[in-house]
Amino acid sequence: MPRNYIRNIIFSKTPLNSCYRFADKFQIYPINLENAPSSKRATHFPMIIEFFLDDNEIKEVKEFDEKSINQTVAEMSAQTNKLIQLTNLISTISNYRLFFYRHIEMLWAVPIPEELTDEARKEFNKISSSWCMPSYVYENIGKELYITEFSNPDFPKIDILPQRLYYFYEPLEDKNKSINFPKTVDAIFDNYFNLNEKELKIINSAMHQFCNGLDLFKNMKSLSFFSIVSSIETLVNLEFKDEKIEFECSDCKTIKTSERQCQKCGRPIWGISAKFREFLFKYVSDKKEAKKLYNQIYTIRSKITHTEYLLNGDNFSDWEFNNKTEEISMLHLKAMQIARRSFANYLMSKS
Repeated sequence: MPRNYIRNIIFSKTPLNSCYRFADKFQIYPINLENAPSSKRATHFPMIIEFFLDDNEIKEVKEFDEKSINQTVAEMSAQTNKLIQLTNLISTISNYRLFFYRHIEMLWAVPIPEELTDEARKEFNKISSSWCMPSYVYENIGKELYITEFSNPDFPKIDILPQRLYYFYEPLEDKNKSINFPKTVDAIFDNYFNLNEKELKIINSAMHQFCNGLDLFKNMKSLSFFSIVSSIETLVNLEFKDEKIEFECSDCKTIKTSERQCQKCGRPIWGISAKFREFLFKYVSDKKEAKKLYNQIYTIRSKITHTEYLLNGDNFSDWEFNNKTEEISMLHLKAMQIARRSFANYLMSKS
């Protein structure tokens, strides 16, 4: 089957200083294009990703009168979808969010001087805002990105760390760090690409929810927390997909029979929180203190969903930081890493 090899520029908030290639599926490495712009003030660090598209991944488009336009849109859509899949996959399994400027939203902006000297400050004060589009481009970029096969970049291989420790490292991104991967990364990716079509669709949906949580982490904490926990719940539903529930009423979903019963009255129940804990006991940790942590995470998720509860500072600026604020912030980070361990270990189990 013919393959279309693609080279694109993506970003992270932690620099990539090494190369990683997974089989014949994709590879990432530091940007080494001759004319690529750079700035020491940037916090979006560009890197190269290479992958391929099979012809059957390019779905026909019939939106326009011109056949050539339809073909271009079809190819660009397939390329974007593959970028979403790969960046979400890497971001979920590693401690780093890889991304590209997918949602192009115009904004007023000004260029920032490389050096804030007195002269630069004077010139900066004369600048007027311009209506800008976030984009990483330069002259002849198309020629530099064109490939017909995977390249052989001259960079050291990425650092590999033991998985039992990897997800316990400080997960917040930093320009002074360098991207690394867990030792099990090849096995995880291998199992991921061997999932059947139905499983792949569900896992991709869960990973998308998780990456939404990463993207919202700083500015929309409550939605971030909810998205992260929802990504775990999607895995939970996949794990317990064979549990049968019979309803007395299909409209109000009153349960007639279930494989789970209330421990107090014996009536049939959904068992949502119980399945959540059971899943994490199996794929993350079954230690006694873990149960308390899982309950805390699910309680916060339920409060965000069903009450007025918001994580600190979400609706108004709030500088009243206290021990409770720190505790919730740490719980947010723990939920993030528990989700990553859930995905990693669930996929490892698919061997």
